[in-house]
Amino acid sequence: MNLSEIIGKSFDVIAKRPIMLVLCLIPAILRIVVNFAGLYWFWWSDYWMEFAEMPWDYMAPEEIMETVQDVIFEIAAVAVVVVVIDIIIWVTAMVAFSMVIALTAASLEGKEMTLSEAFRSISGKLFLIIIASAAVWIIVRVGICALCIGAFILWVLLALVKQGIIIDNLGFGESLSKSFNTARPNFFDIMIILLLFFVIKAGLGLTVFFIPFMGDALGYLVDAFSVAALTILYIDRRG
Repeated sequence: MNLSEIIGKSFDVIAKRPIMLVLCLIPAILRIVVNFAGLYWFWWSDYWMEFAEMPWDYMAPEEIMETVQDVIFEIAAVAVVVVVIDIIIWVTAMVAFSMVIALTAASLEGKEMTLSEAFRSISGKLFLIIIASAAVWIIVRVGICALCIGAFILWVLLALVKQGIIIDNLGFGESLSKSFNTARPNFFDIMIILLLFFVIKAGLGLTVFFIPFMGDALGYLVDAFSVAALTILYIDRRG
């Protein structure tokens, strides 16, 4: 299949099995709830107003230090909660995307796979999927933080790691190698798929100006099409 056929096929597969979008709605809804909870806490909590209105000019240095320490402790506590919640949402998304891969592979083989069957097909691989996905995420983000152009190349070359684990039952190192060897001769096509859906997600992100914090949540639905397209490409060209 050429690139346009792969992208078109991804829409056809999801159109026939819209349950894939429902799976991705779970992390999307969690993200919306968390974002609105954070918005409510930030804007309607009296905490920040009380902090701003404290009589700093009339407070002893010891009182200021104690107040600042309390504020730092509370900010740190909130940060820990946010990180834990983000990890939970991320893991939920990885499970959803893994099930999308399994459902897409079954659809290409002409098989009818239920959600329970899709989950059973990945359940024994979930730990490996999460570890591999986290490793790829860290590798790419470290490259981005270092302003390294190689980070974009790694993003493309490691885009098929989960497919190798789920479809071909590969181990961690094998899946990295398989992704690299499959992506290298198909670099341009994978790059186009990733950039296409990235641009769509960025466009949805603009909805933040109209509907607060909806853009990043809707991005999970876009990712379903991206995952389906990459799965179709992997199956078509992995040989």
